[in-house]
Amino acid sequence: MKHDQFWKTILRTFLQEFMELFFPEIAGHLDFSKINDVNRQMFTDLPQGVMREPDIALEVRSLDDETEIILIHIEIERNANRDIPRRMWEYYSLLRLRTKRKVLPVVLYLRRGAGGVTPEEYAESILGLDVMSFRYMTVGLGDLSAEEYLERENALSAPISALMQGDRAKRVMRKVRAYEKLWSAKLDDARKSLLLYMIDSYLPLSKEEEAEMSGRLKNREGEEVHEWLSSYEIRGIKKGRKEGKEEGKEEGKEEGLIQGKKETLLLLLNHHFESVPSELLKRIETIKNASELDALALKVMDAANLEDLGFNGQ
Repeated sequence: MKHDQFWKTILRTFLQEFMELFFPEIAGHLDFSKINDVNRQMFTDLPQGVMREPDIALEVRSLDDETEIILIHIEIERNANRDIPRRMWEYYSLLRLRTKRKVLPVVLYLRRGAGGVTPEEYAESILGLDVMSFRYMTVGLGDLSAEEYLERENALSAPISALMQGDRAKRVMRKVRAYEKLWSAKLDDARKSLLLYMIDSYLPLSKEEEAEMSGRLKNREGEEVHEWLSSYEIRGIKKGRKEGKEEGKEEGKEEGLIQGKKETLLLLLNHHFESVPSELLKRIETIKNASELDALALKVMDAANLEDLGFNGQ
C-alpha cells in the first residue's frame, strides 16, 4: 500500500478514534455513526486552473444540533513547512464556500518539529492593519510521547504510538505492548490488519530484537498474542502473495517475508524523505536477504539524509 494512501485509509477508517485521541472535547460533540466522504476536487489556483484536492474531507453531524453537518478536513504532511498555513487557509476557504458547511481543519504531521498537539495560525495584514487571522489544529506525532499514548484506552493509540518519540532501548517492549493492546481491541479483522501494518512499518526491529520479542511473546502471558499474530502472518507473509503457491511451502513463505520487508522499508523511506531516487528504489528491489533489509530499515530511522544510508545517487 502506498504511503499517502495508507494514511488516508487509516484516517477514514479510524476517524472517530483519531478525534477522540487527540481532540476529545471536540469529538464529544460529534456523531460518528454516519460519515460521508466529500467530493474533494476543487480549483485552488483559478487563473492557472491547477487542480488540487485536500487529503481528507469528511462530513459528520453535530450532536448539539442534529440538523448541522460539520466538515472535518485533514491534511497529512511529513514535515512542517512555511507553505502549509497558507494552503490550509486556501483549502478552508474553498471548502467553506463550496459545501456551505462549517469546517474543522487539522494537519497531521508524521515527523518531529511540529510541536505535538497545538494550534497554528495563518494571518494577513496590510499597511499595518491585521485584516485576517485563520487558526487550525495540528497533531505532530513525532513530538509526542510513545510511552504515554501506548497505554491510552483507544484502538488507534498503541499502533500510532509507533511514530512517536520513545526510548530506543525499550523498542522491544513497546512493540510487544502495542501488539497486546491491539490483540485485545474490539475490532474486526480488516481493521486489525491495518493497524498491524502500522506497528510493523513504523517500529522495525533488528534480528536480535525480533528474537527477543518472539521470546517474550511465547511466555505464558503472551502465548495467546503470539498465536494470534502468527495467524495474521504479520512478518510479510501475506495471503495474497501465496496465490499459485502451495500453502505452507517454505519458498513461498520466504518470498512473502522478503516482499513484506521491502514494503516496510519503502514506507519508512517515504516517511523520512521528501523524495526517494528511482536508483535507490531499484537497488532495494534487488535485495534478497531479510537481514539486509532489516538493517537498512533501522538506518533509515536515524538517517538525516540519503548519504547516511550509503547512497550518493551514483
